[in-house]
Amino acid sequence: MRNGAILPSIAIIGAQWGDEGKGKITDYLDETANLIVRFQGGNNAGHTIVVGDKVFKLHGLPSGVVRKGNLAVIGNGVVVNMDELLEEIDEVVRTGGSVDGLRISDRAHLVMNYHKKLDGAEEKYRGKNAVGTTKKGIGPSYQDKISRGGFRVGDLLEDDLLKEKIAFNVSYKKDLLKMMDAEECCCTVESLYEKMKGWRDGIGKYICDTSVLVNDALDEGKNVLFEGAQGAMLDIDHGTYPYVTSSSTCGGGICTGTGVAPNRIDKTLGCLKAYTTRVGEGPLVTEIPGEAGTELQKRGGEFGVTTGRGRRCGWLDLVVAEHASRMCGFTSLAITKLDVLNDYDELPVCVAYEIDGKEERHFPSSISKLERSKPIYRTLKGWKGWSDTAAVVKKGYDALPSEMKDYIAFIEKEMRIPADIISIGPKRDETIDRRREWWN
Repeated sequence: MRNGAILPSIAIIGAQWGDEGKGKITDYLDETANLIVRFQGGNNAGHTIVVGDKVFKLHGLPSGVVRKGNLAVIGNGVVVNMDELLEEIDEVVRTGGSVDGLRISDRAHLVMNYHKKLDGAEEKYRGKNAVGTTKKGIGPSYQDKISRGGFRVGDLLEDDLLKEKIAFNVSYKKDLLKMMDAEECCCTVESLYEKMKGWRDGIGKYICDTSVLVNDALDEGKNVLFEGAQGAMLDIDHGTYPYVTSSSTCGGGICTGTGVAPNRIDKTLGCLKAYTTRVGEGPLVTEIPGEAGTELQKRGGEFGVTTGRGRRCGWLDLVVAEHASRMCGFTSLAITKLDVLNDYDELPVCVAYEIDGKEERHFPSSISKLERSKPIYRTLKGWKGWSDTAAVVKKGYDALPSEMKDYIAFIEKEMRIPADIISIGPKRDETIDRRREWWN
């Protein structure tokens, strides 16, 4: 209920630069959820879900879509590439999944083909100052949203409005593409209208006012899981600007991206990889140079689901994690990929930065300061791996190597947040849950 009672809702947000394993954690928790709600980003994000012998690689669809019996909601803060979403739906169905529970906000914005062309042209124009976008058209789509010229999903259902917007955008974007020396857009008003009618035919039954849907579910006491894409450090305001995404990835993005009030979010789970990675450009203070970094990349399979690009790897950075927690209000942590660190003798953990001879424990906004930052490490003992993950999970947390538990305890102490989920493998059942009840 709305009148101050505790609400059955959990948000999952990445505590780093994305790729923390949010997809797996979302899938793990959504067994007892009724709605899984994606609140920002687009198909520039990638989540891998492993269910038995089936592997689902998702980009535009919420992670919970592969779990039958619940609703998977694309909120208004998401930008949607309809061509790729329809392909992804077909792939999920071919792989044995179902999308019957999919719902798409009528207020979500569309990613058009000309957005992708503009994305590539802008990166080329920036030259050495390129921000390393996925070139999926996400930024230009959000630009259109802010400048009030974009297409919304609900426009597909209103023929006259759709035709009016198409007539304006085809002319405008062709001129803009020419000015940017971008690849020419060959669409016409007529061809784009026919394409968008096809989108309406393929996706129309899933479109609704998802704000009403989610709020009604909370009023009815249903369990709602809010799923973030990317990570807190890519937030347009609080991340490593300009090397960020174009949406609000922190906790506040949940409210603006789904149409729920702040007091409707009960718990916020920070998904923290046991080491640090990021894709593309921008500072990474704990980056591991040379062969050691390449070795960790191989161990962790650190290659992007969306782009295939290798992720840069570094030791765990708790300055980053503290910043993310402060921006998002984490109430607990899910620590992932601990198994990747098996068999290291020592594990450095960054607890502060040295900037111009001074110790700094809070993440600076200045890129130049970050580039001058040196990590201040605490070195912990590593641990030996195991041969039977299933046996370890069955025995529970106490069966983990003592050094791994010390590593987890150190993170908890530094962040002053409990680590309630421990992931020691990519599969759904390779997870140790230290919390008895999530929805109360």
